[in-house]
Formats: sequence, C-alpha cells, structure tokens
Amino acid sequence: MPKATADNTAKITDITTKVVRLLTGLDSEGRHKVIQASLTLLGETALGLGRGRDGERGNGGDTGKGGAALPGLSAKASAWIKQNGLTTAELEQVFDIDGGNVSMIAGSAPGKSGKDQTIAVYILRGVTQLLATGDPTFDDKSARKLCEDLGCYDSNNHSVYMRAIGNNLAGSKDKGWKLTAPGMKKGADLIKEMTKGA
Repeated sequence: MPKATADNTAKITDITTKVVRLLTGLDSEGRHKVIQASLTLLGETALGLGRGRDGERGNGGDTGKGGAALPGLSAKASAWIKQNGLTTAELEQVFDIDGGNVSMIAGSAPGKSGKDQTIAVYILRGVTQLLATGDPTFDDKSARKLCEDLGCYDSNNHSVYMRAIGNNLAGSKDKGWKLTAPGMKKGADLIKEMTKGA
C-alpha cells in the first residue's frame, strides 16, 4: 500500500473514532441531523439516510428499486437490502426496525407445511440479526422460541425439519447458526413472498 493511502486510511480511522465518540450521546435522528449538517457545511451532497419524523421517506430515503435505506443499519445490512431490491415498506411489514433493535413482527411464518415454516423462521431469525447487528448469527433457543410464537414448533419433528435446512444455514443447535449466502438470498425471497400483494 502506498504511504499516502496508508496515511489517509489512518486519518479516516482516527477521525471516525472521534466522530463516533461524539455521536454516541445522541439518538438516531440526532446523529443523522449532525451528519447531514456536517456534509452541508463542507459543501458535500447530503446522503439519503432514511425516513423523516413523520415516517415518510425523505430525500433519498428509498434508493429506488435497488433497495431501502433505513437509519441505524450496518453497511452489510444496507448492502444486502440494496442487492436484493427490498423496499422500506416490505421490511417494515415483517420487522420492527428501530436502529440496532430489530424484531420480527409478522404474525405467521411463510410456508405450506410445518417443515417449510420452521425453515423459514430460522432463516428470518438470521435476517433479524443481520438487520440488527450486521452479522446473521443467532442461537438455536431464540429461533425455536420464534417457532413457538408463530405456531410452527413441532417438538416431535423439529430435529427432522432442521436436517432439511440444506445450505441456508451453517452451524449447529449447540454452537449457534449463521445464515450462508444462499440463506441470505432465501431470506430476501421470503420477505418478498410475505409482503406480496400487501
């Protein structure tokens, strides 16, 4: 790496650390206001960072067909949303997204059978973590609880259903699960299926 690039990277890291420290005391809306104002004062184009106070999309709040922009999401989650062409409206029908706090609010699991629904719930549990933290890793207990909440937990067949999960997840009941690339794609497809015609 050339010295100038290394110096620039070190500066960016240092300044980012200081900015994050300063923004920590503000809520999500306050952070966005500070960032937008700073860009404006520097003569830069403002970013589309999500919805306004009334819940409507502000300028650039939706990046069009290419995906939604929601405040507080990690770069990885935002990239996944954009890559899969998900909209803010679709995400908000399935999840309650409040910055780093994300929970699934859908009243039922997609799928025609208990097996399909169980697999869908595990995948959507991974998506919940992706949106909340940028890392689609989760423990078995929380996914099993979600299956119970959505009425698709079958204690007699649960382990059989989990063997049919294929390449959508990596991990185990004891060590926890992580969505794979195919699982992340399947998660986007499930969200589209759940919100079709809504």
